[in-house]
Amino acid sequence: MKILLWSVFAVLALIWTGGAALLAQIVHWTAQGIAAPAAGAVGAAAATLSVPAWLAPWVDAAAWNAAVQAAGQALSSAQGWLPAIGEAVSWLAPAVWVAWGLGLLLMLALALAGHWGLGRFGGPRGNLPQAA
Repeated sequence: MKILLWSVFAVLALIWTGGAALLAQIVHWTAQGIAAPAAGAVGAAAATLSVPAWLAPWVDAAAWNAAVQAAGQALSSAQGWLPAIGEAVSWLAPAVWVAWGLGLLLMLALALAGHWGLGRFGGPRGNLPQAA
């Protein structure tokens, strides 16, 4: 049972680590994209997006165009703020790793408590009567 406990811990730790690495990369990429000098052109580029073919049967074209226009205007109006936002977002990648470490410590504590509990309460005792 202890082997199962530590196997589950190892799999969950790998999933947790992979998710944290992916999230940190996404945050880093987003911060770089927002802080880039060409980020203001995103508003103009977003205004030209059309409905993807696979999404067309489920989305109204007029609603899509209205949403795209609104997003383009919002990004264009935020053009002056985008570099500052990119700088502010850059601290999120280290915060992801801090949260990863705290989560891994919590999982380790739970696994150690389970290991201790299984050793103390889970298993046949040596002083139990033997069947004849």
